[in-house]
Amino acid sequence: MPLRFALACTLALSSGLSANTVNDIDTQSVDWLLSQIGIGEAQQNKKLVEDSLRKLVAIAPARIETQCAVARYDFTNGESVKANQLLSKIDNGLTKQAPCVEKLKILSRIEGEDKSLIHEARLLSRAGRYEQAREIYNKIFKNTYPTLNYELEHLGWYGQDSDQWESVKKGYEKLLKSYSNIAQVEIPYARHLLRKNPANNKAIDILSNYGTSPSFINEVEFIWLAALKSMNLTQKTVEQYQLYFSVYPFSSKGKLQYEDFQRDFKVRQALLADPAYQLWLKGDRLLNNKKLNEAEPLLLNALKGRPTDKEIMRSLGYLYLAKSDYKKSYYYFFTAQKYTPNFDEREGLKELATVAKFWLYMSEMEDAIEQSDFKTAQLKLNLAEQLNHDQEAFLYNKGLLLVAQGNYTQAATAYQAALKTNPLYENALLGLLNIAQLDQNQKSIRNFYNSLNAKQRDLIYPSYALATSNTLRDKASQYTNSGELEKAEELLKQAIELSPEQPWLYYDLAFIYQQKGLTPQARDLFNNVLWQFPLNPQIRYSHALFLRSINDYEGALDTLKYIPFKNRDTDIIALEQQLLLNESLTQSQQYLDLKNKSVAIYHLSNLEARELTPEMQAELSNSWYKIDEKRHALKLLSSALSSDSSLSPYWHLLKGQWILEQGNQVEIKRWFEGYVLPENASENETAQYVQLQNNYLNQFYTGSDLIAKLNQLDQKYKDIPATTTALINANLALEQYEAAVILYQRKVQSSQTIEPQALLAIANAYIELGDDFQAKEVTQKAIAQTTLQEAYLQRQIMSSLNEFNYSGDALYLAKQLIEKSPNDQELRYLGAQVASKFNETEQAQSWYAQTLSPNRTLNEKELYGALLKIDENDEWYVNGAKRELINEQNKNQAYIAIGVNFSGQTSTESEATLGAGLVPIEAYFPLWQGQGFIKVDPTTISAQTTRFDEQFAGSRYGQGALCIFTCSIDEVTPEESGVDVGIGWQNENWRVDVGTTPLGFLIEDIVWGVNYADSFGDFGYSLELEKRPVTNSVLSYAGLKDVNTGEVWGGVRSTGLTANVSHDLGGKWGFWSSADFTLYKGQNVKDNQRYRMMGGTYYRVISNQEREFTAGASLLHWAYKYNLSEETWGHGGYYSPQNYVGLSVPLTYDARWGDDFVYRLKTGVSYSQTKTQSIDFFPNDSDLQIAAYDRESITGVDPVFEGETSSGVSYNLEGSFEYRITPNWFFGGYLAIDRSDFYEPNFGQLYIRYYFNPVYGTLEFPGTPIIPYADF
Repeated sequence: MPLRFALACTLALSSGLSANTVNDIDTQSVDWLLSQIGIGEAQQNKKLVEDSLRKLVAIAPARIETQCAVARYDFTNGESVKANQLLSKIDNGLTKQAPCVEKLKILSRIEGEDKSLIHEARLLSRAGRYEQAREIYNKIFKNTYPTLNYELEHLGWYGQDSDQWESVKKGYEKLLKSYSNIAQVEIPYARHLLRKNPANNKAIDILSNYGTSPSFINEVEFIWLAALKSMNLTQKTVEQYQLYFSVYPFSSKGKLQYEDFQRDFKVRQALLADPAYQLWLKGDRLLNNKKLNEAEPLLLNALKGRPTDKEIMRSLGYLYLAKSDYKKSYYYFFTAQKYTPNFDEREGLKELATVAKFWLYMSEMEDAIEQSDFKTAQLKLNLAEQLNHDQEAFLYNKGLLLVAQGNYTQAATAYQAALKTNPLYENALLGLLNIAQLDQNQKSIRNFYNSLNAKQRDLIYPSYALATSNTLRDKASQYTNSGELEKAEELLKQAIELSPEQPWLYYDLAFIYQQKGLTPQARDLFNNVLWQFPLNPQIRYSHALFLRSINDYEGALDTLKYIPFKNRDTDIIALEQQLLLNESLTQSQQYLDLKNKSVAIYHLSNLEARELTPEMQAELSNSWYKIDEKRHALKLLSSALSSDSSLSPYWHLLKGQWILEQGNQVEIKRWFEGYVLPENASENETAQYVQLQNNYLNQFYTGSDLIAKLNQLDQKYKDIPATTTALINANLALEQYEAAVILYQRKVQSSQTIEPQALLAIANAYIELGDDFQAKEVTQKAIAQTTLQEAYLQRQIMSSLNEFNYSGDALYLAKQLIEKSPNDQELRYLGAQVASKFNETEQAQSWYAQTLSPNRTLNEKELYGALLKIDENDEWYVNGAKRELINEQNKNQAYIAIGVNFSGQTSTESEATLGAGLVPIEAYFPLWQGQGFIKVDPTTISAQTTRFDEQFAGSRYGQGALCIFTCSIDEVTPEESGVDVGIGWQNENWRVDVGTTPLGFLIEDIVWGVNYADSFGDFGYSLELEKRPVTNSVLSYAGLKDVNTGEVWGGVRSTGLTANVSHDLGGKWGFWSSADFTLYKGQNVKDNQRYRMMGGTYYRVISNQEREFTAGASLLHWAYKYNLSEETWGHGGYYSPQNYVGLSVPLTYDARWGDDFVYRLKTGVSYSQTKTQSIDFFPNDSDLQIAAYDRESITGVDPVFEGETSSGVSYNLEGSFEYRITPNWFFGGYLAIDRSDFYEPNFGQLYIRYYFNPVYGTLEFPGTPIIPYADF
C-alpha cells in the first residue's frame, strides 16, 4: 500500500533521531496537519487522514506527534502489532509522558487487555444500564480519550442522566471548540439539547444544516421526528413541523407522524374548550408544584364536569396520596381503572392503588397502636404484608408494633431484616437507635452507633447526636436538681457540641448561669447561638422563654420578631401575646415607679379595653392591685373567674388573699367558707391554699385558739410543712419552747419535711433552752434544705447565726452557707458581719473583700479600684463592704468627662442649613474585667426656616406640595432638644452598648451596638452589629411634624453589620478596609438599604516619640437602594446616592509639646463621583403622589426629584489638642472644617476630663475628644 510503504521508509530513515518535540520546521504547519488528521478521524475521512499524515511525515518525521499519528493510524487500520512496536520505541517509560503517547497507551490497552471491558460497557449501555457502563469507561479513560469516538460515546451515556444534563452540555461545547462544523459532534450535541427542550432553536438549526447531508439524513430525521413527537399539542408545534417539512418535503414517516399530531391536536383543542378540563389542567399544575390545598377543590370540580376522566382521577389519587389520605387515594386509583382501556396504563393504576392501600393499612395500624389496640394493629399489618408492596416499610412498621408491645428484641430483628435488603434504610436505623436509647445510657447509644458502617453512621448522625444530647441533658437535669451545677454545665456543653441546634440545651445552660449569678453570660450564650442560627424558631422560642423568666419582656418580643411568619406555631403566637401584655404591664409599673399613677391608670384602662381572655384579665388585675387600685383589681379578677371558673387555683387563691388583705370580715368569711380546693389540685396549690388558711387563722385567732385551729387544719391536710411552721411559731409566741420542740420532734419521727423557717425557729428555741449542740444540728439541716434559688432563706439563716453563743459554731455554719452559694455577695457580707460580731477580724476582712468579687480573690490593685468610689446605686451590701474596707486603695482607673460641641452645616446648592449644639458627658469605669461606660448627651438641633408661600422650599417640606400657598401656617423653623443616654461595656475584644436617641425629640428610640474585635496572624479584624440614629438632618435625627396633617415623620435609624480588616504592625506601612450592609427605617419613611466598601493605606513618613507624620490614600464606594435625601413626606432627609465613588488623600501630623500637651493637624483632599436616581415626592404613599400630580397644574410643582450625576473636589482641615492641667484633670479641644461643592459642614468641641487615679508619664497622641453617643 503506497501510504504504508512511504511511512515505513520515512520512519526507517529517521530511526536514528530521538522522538521528541523539536522545532525542525514551521510549528504552525505541523499543528495544522495534526488538526486535519483529527478532523479526518472525526469525520471518518480516510483520504484526508492519509494525505495529511503523508505530508506530516515528509516535513517532520522525527516529531513525536508525527510518530504518534502514524501509530494511531496503524491501530485504526488493524495493524496493532506494528503500532505497538512503534509505541515501545517512543515510550520513554517516565511518569510524565507526551499527551499523544498517553493516548496511544490507552489505545494499546483497548486493543488488548481492556478490549473485553469496552465490549462489556457497550453491552450494558444497550441494556439501558448506563451508570455501570459509565463507571467502566471512567476506569479505562480517566478523562483522557484516545479518539473522539470514545469521548462522544462516554458523553452520550452521561446524557442519559437528566441530573447530568448541564455538565454534558458543557462537555459538548468544549468539544465544539476543537471540532467546529463537524457533524459527528454537532448532531449528538443537538440531540442532547432536544432532551431538555424539544424546540431548542440551536438544535433545530443544527438538524436543518445536516438534514440534507447523505451521510446523516436518516439519523437527523430520526432525531427530529422524536423531538417533534415529544412537543406539546400547540400551534407552535405546527410551525415546527413546517420547518421539518422544509428539509424533508417528501418524507412518508414525517407525513404519517404529522397526521397523528393533527388528530391529537384537534382532540386537544376540543378539550381545551371544556371548562372542566381547564380546571384539571390548572389543578394538575398546582399539584405538581406541591400546592395541595389549592389543587384539591379544582380537581374535585373538574371531576364533576368529567366524571369518567381517568386523568382527573389519577391526579386526585396522587393528591390524596401526598396528603396521606390513603383511603381517598385508593378510591380514585381504583375507580380510574374502570375508565382506562389501555392495559399498561391500567396496570400502572393497579400498582398505585396497591401503594395507597398498603399505606392505608400502615396508617390504620399506627392509629391502633396509639389506642393500644394491638390486635387490630396486627391485623392491619398482616393485610399490608399480603399486598407484597414494600418489604422494607413493612418490616419497619412491624418493628414499630413490636416496640409498642415491649418486644424490643423482636423489633430489633425486624429492623435488621429490613437492613439486609437495604443497608441504608434510614427508618430501620432510627428504629434501632430508639431501642438503644431505652437504656437512657450514653454508652449503649455509642456502642450501637459504632457498630454501624461509615455510610450508615453518616446517614443517622443528626439523630444519633440528638439522642446522645438528650441523654446528656437528662443527666444534667439530675445534677442540677442535686445542686451539682458544674457537672451539669459540663454535660450541657458536651450536648451542645453534638446538637448545636437543639434549643432546650441552651435554655437549661442559661438557667444554670443564672443560678450562678452569671445572667450576662446566659444572655451571651443565646446571643452567640443566634448569630449561628438566626432564623431557628425553636431557639428563638426558648430564648424568649428565658428572657421572660428574667422579666425582659421587650427582649423576648424582639427575639420572636425574627421568627418567619410561616414558622410561628400556636405556642409562639400565644407566648407573643402574653409577652405583649407583660410588656404593657411592665410599662404600667414604670409609670407607677415614676409616681405617675394617673398615666398608669390610663395605660391599664387602655389595656382593659382590649379583647382579653379571662387569664389575661387575671394578669391585668395584678397590675391594678400594684397601683393600689385594689377594689378594681378584685372586681376584674372576680369577673375573670366568673367567666372561666376553670382558671388555675392560683387565681382563686390570689382572690382569697386580696379579700383577706382588705379586711372585710363578711367577704373574708364568705370566701374562706365557700371556696373548695379542687381534688386534682397539685401539691404546690394545696400548699398555697393551706398557707392562705394559715394566714387567715393567724389574722383572726391568737393564743390557744390559734393553736387549736391550726391543729384542726393539720389534721385535715396532713404533712403540710406550712402548717407545722405556723404551729411552731404559735407555740414560740407563747414562749412554749418545750412544746415547740416536742412538736418538731414528732414531725421528724413521722418523716415530715420541715421548712427551713421552722428549723430556724426551733434552733432559736434550743438556744433559749441552752442546748447549743441541737441548735447547731438543726441549723445545719436548714442549710442543707435551701437551694440557690432561696437566697433569702440562706441570708435569714446567716443573720440568725448572730444569736449563737459560740464563735466556732457560728463560723462553721457561716462557711457552709458561703460554700453553698459562692456567688451570693450579700450572703458573704452577712457572713462578714457574723465574723465581726465574734471578733474574727481577718475572716471578716476576707469576706468583705469577697463581697466585691465573689468569683475570685482581688489583688491589691483591683481592691484599690473597687473601693475608690461609693456608688449609691450599688447594692447596700456592696457599699457596706466598701465602707468596711475603705482604707484599701483602688488602682483601677476611672474617669468622667464633659464637653461642649458646636456644629453647623450649610448647603451651597440651596438655602438648607443644619445646626446642632451638644453637651456630651461620659463616664468610664472598671467593670467585669473591662470597662463600663455611660454617655449622656443633652442635644439641640435646628434647621433653616421653610416658608410655605414660596413654591420651591414650601413644596419640599413634608406634604407642603399639597397645600402650597394655602398651608395653615406661613413658615416653620424646625428645632428639637433632648437628652440621649447610653450605657455599655467593653474589654479588649468586646464592646456592647444600649441607649436612647435624645429623649424629648419628636421621635425617640432605643439604639444599641455590639462590636467584636480580634486578630488573626498579623491582621486585625472587627465585626459590629448596631442600630444607630441617622444624624444628617433634623428630619433624620429627631423627626419633623407635617405642615398639612400634623403627623410626624422621620427619625431614621440605621441597623447594619460592619466588617473591618486592618494590618498595622507599627512599622512604616499599614492598611485598612471596611465593608458593611445597613438597613434604614424611619417613622412614615420609606425603608432603605445601603452597602458600603472602603479601603485605604497609609505611610508613616516620620515616626518617633515626639512626632508622627502620616500620608495615606483611601478609596470609598457606597450605594443606597433609594434616593431619600429630601424632606418631603416619606423621605428621610439623609444623603443617599445610588452610587458614590470617592478617592481621598489624607495627611496627618501628630506632635507633643513637653509631657503635658499633645496636638494633631490633619488635612486632606478628595475627589468623588455621585449618581442619584429620580424619586417621587412621596415615595411610600401612591395616593399622596397622585394628589401631587393632580395639583401640579395649580402649584406648578413637578412632584419628582430628578436624578443627577455629579463629581467634585473637596478638602478638609482638622485640628485637636489635649492638655494635662494636673495629674487628674485634662482639657482638650477639636475642630473640623470640610468644604465641598455642595456642603460646608463645621464641627468643634471643647472638653474637660477628670481621672479618679492620677495619670503620670508621657501623654500618648492624639487626644481623645468625647464621642457623642449618637455617633458611637
